[in-house]
Amino acid sequence: MSGKNKAKKSKVYIVGAGPGDPFLITLRGFETLCKAEVILYDRLVNPLLLQYAKPNAEKIFVGKEPGKQKFSQDVINELLLKYASEGKNVVRLKGGDPYIFGRGSEEALFLKENGIDFEVIPGVTSALGASAYAGIPLTHRALITGVLFITAHEDPTKSESQIDFKSIAQLKNITIAIYMGAGRLRSVVESLIANGFDKDAESAIVVEGTTPRQRSFAATLCELPDLAEKTNLHPPLLTIISPSSRFQNQLNWFERNPLFGKKIITTRALDQSDSLFEKLIFEGAEVVPFQTFSTEQVSLSKSDFLELANKHFDWFVFTSQNGVRYFFSQLFENDFDSRFFGNSKIAVIGEKTAQEVRKYGLIPDFVPSKFNSNAFIEEFTQKYNISQLNIIRIKGNFVKDPVGEFLASKAHRYENLIVYRINKINPSEDEKSKIINADADAIIFTASSIVDNFFEIFGETIARKMLEKIKVFAIGPMTAESLESKGIMNIYVAEKHTIEGIIDLMKQVFSKKEDL
Repeated sequence: MSGKNKAKKSKVYIVGAGPGDPFLITLRGFETLCKAEVILYDRLVNPLLLQYAKPNAEKIFVGKEPGKQKFSQDVINELLLKYASEGKNVVRLKGGDPYIFGRGSEEALFLKENGIDFEVIPGVTSALGASAYAGIPLTHRALITGVLFITAHEDPTKSESQIDFKSIAQLKNITIAIYMGAGRLRSVVESLIANGFDKDAESAIVVEGTTPRQRSFAATLCELPDLAEKTNLHPPLLTIISPSSRFQNQLNWFERNPLFGKKIITTRALDQSDSLFEKLIFEGAEVVPFQTFSTEQVSLSKSDFLELANKHFDWFVFTSQNGVRYFFSQLFENDFDSRFFGNSKIAVIGEKTAQEVRKYGLIPDFVPSKFNSNAFIEEFTQKYNISQLNIIRIKGNFVKDPVGEFLASKAHRYENLIVYRINKINPSEDEKSKIINADADAIIFTASSIVDNFFEIFGETIARKMLEKIKVFAIGPMTAESLESKGIMNIYVAEKHTIEGIIDLMKQVFSKKEDL
């Protein structure tokens, strides 16, 4: 091997992101997304997927809006070539499946011709996803023996349509899924009927399938064009002509989810939001993330940990998952393990923090019955003689800390160890405008510091006006008190101060079964 540095091997991954629900991306597709240095993504890709990219990944929108074309296919190809030639790993993130009406084959051929290494990762195509979410099986043993995919948006350079309506009209016991038909639905339906297709064939339309904005309608074939116009249906739209359309009302599980169609603003740091996003999406909600702060590790050296060990603390107190993660990651990086704690005990403030500790093979010695600061203080005081204890509190650099203040005033010896910083985020005017005009149904606050940041970002007047229009959910009484101090009174507080508790409360509130 020569002494020269070997050029970095690049690769382009053409990835199908699925039809809209971010959790329909494949594991392989998700893995490549998380490692990508450059991401070129389309309009129909769920933006939540981009939150999982590396912080320094370059994200480039190359989507085509209806009636517009910001990037031609030639420009997209050249961008793929440019970044791959720079030695970068590139993800070309496409809605649905790259090889089903997605021009993925054209991009793959271009890369092949230019000597660029590539991989194609299949995705859930909209006919599969939207039909399943709308309750319309593409096949049924007693009714259907085949499936046909058709695009209503053919290559405009063709001299004539390649769709053989006459042959299609002769097919029996089949499902026909028509892609991209919003603007040409009437002409497609008329062509089918003119060539002998049954005008009363069972059919359906699914708009924005697998998203919280999904709408689905069953009708006969001849009724579809008028139905689309009357209900103002728009792209992305999938037309399904199939005997199984009769099951749409029975099997439409997705649109019956408890939070279906509800638009929820979340305000947690993105690195803490995975489980929140997941739970909201699984209940049918549309997530609008608005990050008001980020977290950053405070570096600790091996000598810091040795000094800590020599102080022989009786208790290590963790009151957040972040504190646990940042402490243990550095503990292990500095060649220590769980034996570091010796005879010391561990106290946590909530079940989620306890779960985080258990990930490292340790079981907390104290967890209060209620997951808030007051319960921690009251129950810890009842159980232990604090005046005889040496306690260290593992925490972030936040100012409000009732647990720390109480322990500092009562313990024999007390210290804080800052293992992460909370950094305020200054959103752009465009990002703030999106939240102001989001027309949301609810917003979630999970900490008093987030409330303070939110009001600082928008200003007291605008923030109060926004929150007075929607339902405001707080994870616990301290967060609710912070909101009340800002003049917000329409607050729902979860009885169980966890993400699960908030989701359960939301389901009650939006189903009008409130018992608050």
